[in-house]
Amino acid sequence: MRERPAKADIIRDTSDDSRIREELHKRLVTIDDEIIRICEEGRGEPVELYETAIHLLQAGGKRIRSLLTAVSCEAVGGTFEEVLPFAVATEFVQTASLIHDDIIDEDDQRRGVESTHKKYGSKMAIIAGDLLIAQAVRLVSQYASPELMRIISESGITMCEGEASDILMYFTSPQLLTKESYFDVVRRKTVSFMRAATKVGGMVGKATSEQLEILDSFGEHMGYAFQIRDDILDVVASADATGKTTLSDLNGTKANYVLIHALSLSTELEVKKCIELLKIGKIDYTLQLIKRTNAVAHASTLAQEYAEIAKSAIRGRDLVREDLLCVLADHAGERDF
Repeated sequence: MRERPAKADIIRDTSDDSRIREELHKRLVTIDDEIIRICEEGRGEPVELYETAIHLLQAGGKRIRSLLTAVSCEAVGGTFEEVLPFAVATEFVQTASLIHDDIIDEDDQRRGVESTHKKYGSKMAIIAGDLLIAQAVRLVSQYASPELMRIISESGITMCEGEASDILMYFTSPQLLTKESYFDVVRRKTVSFMRAATKVGGMVGKATSEQLEILDSFGEHMGYAFQIRDDILDVVASADATGKTTLSDLNGTKANYVLIHALSLSTELEVKKCIELLKIGKIDYTLQLIKRTNAVAHASTLAQEYAEIAKSAIRGRDLVREDLLCVLADHAGERDF
């Protein structure tokens, strides 16, 4: 598997697609600049609230969802300029969800910096996340049709349902820690947002109904690749590499595909012992099960398979920039941060 950079510079690569990565990087930089511009111009009172809201945005990030929105628009003949406000709004919503996630998981680090609630306190962090969502709605409402607003709001509702289901399934009962339950949660929590990003981008670019279906399939499978890879990184990566607290899935309140696959290959007694130890914060036995069952290697293969399915959905379908989408899919399934 190719090495990936430690930050969100998707283009720092010597492979054949380095030119495409350079194009994506330029878009990422523009999105970053626009995020900061809008945040600075929209500052109000109290100052502390706006400092809290911009903290994680200034730290950068992968910007996968905002890039996906932008590139989906371009793929059907739209322009980067017309989709830029929607890409920024996507990032506002994503960052708000991360701020709230870190509070739920009690994580100390995100994007290489202190998590928002650790730096500013949970109360202010919750309000800052709410502020980012409100800013996203205000930004999108200036350009979006009622249909676009419906898609955006429905994806937000589905994502919240997925997050809640994730919390409720985790360790409530061993019977809930199944692949079927896991994929149901991921479909709502992560995949719905990815699908919405492609749909919004496609609609801004005036996609045909057929093109929207193609983009929807791409976003769906890329979403699964992204989440499974995220689960892998939580288990195997160091905090320095990912820029966030690791092992939070096993220590916290979220299901993890690597763990669930390991449990699916374990005996009833092993599953029971694993869960009981995790409940009291002991993860060594779990890591032994993961190693013995080769769960990380299995999950890595599956993530790459989903990325390939995503690429197959768009190849040869007369999209303007399928190359940009394909690189994003590869990144989702193979990234090391």
